[in-house]
Amino acid sequence: MTINEDLTYSLKQHTAYIKINRPPNNYFDAALIESIADILDDLDKEIMCRSIILYSEGKNFCAGADFSKSNFIEGENIYENLYKQALRLFKTSKPIIAIIQGAAIGGGLGLALSADFRITCKEAKFSANFGKLGFHQGFGTSITLPRIIGNQHAKLLLLTSRRINGEEAYKIGLADIMTKKNLLMEKAEELANEINTSGPLGIMSIRNTLNDGLVEEISKAVIKEAYEQNRLRSTKDFKEGINASINRREANFTGT
Repeated sequence: MTINEDLTYSLKQHTAYIKINRPPNNYFDAALIESIADILDDLDKEIMCRSIILYSEGKNFCAGADFSKSNFIEGENIYENLYKQALRLFKTSKPIIAIIQGAAIGGGLGLALSADFRITCKEAKFSANFGKLGFHQGFGTSITLPRIIGNQHAKLLLLTSRRINGEEAYKIGLADIMTKKNLLMEKAEELANEINTSGPLGIMSIRNTLNDGLVEEISKAVIKEAYEQNRLRSTKDFKEGINASINRREANFTGT
């Protein structure tokens, strides 16, 4: 089923497939995140759905926001327009498996972290590159990243903005399964089928207990994240970081 030209989903047996279709980089905006959240709301009510595979068309999973085109740099209310929608992703009751075939960068990493599991390949790239933009992390990453890989690994990724490949991501627990690129969907379906053979009510109950308090933590975090992002968005360093990113050069930060 096509929601719009940027997003499609289908349900086959007990697994739903949500595909982001903005190749090659699959940049997100508030409208795309809202559409994904709407689908997840619908799938929560669909008794036949027991697991969800989130994937994307093209080279990258999601390279974050497209700063060259969006009004994210100035004017947009980050919390009201984006993070209220992002928060909805964490409220779904069905397990989500994300396929990371290429870059999951910045907010794109945040989107990947909203899933329960990440399946990747050595060609993939993961980066919490907010610092390189003179910015603050968002999309609930303040909670999800340390929860998944531990506080020390999260601090290292956030304070360096370093980019790691799929093998390194798997090593630190950022990815759950690593395989060959051409086997990503096959491995995702294998995991989905393992989940699907269990009692769906039991699975939702188990997941709810394991995620107890997560939505509340992220709810607080995105308010703080949006505040910091709004504050930093007016600085010269942020404008320099964005300009450097767009022009693929090293930023010259001044601390102003």
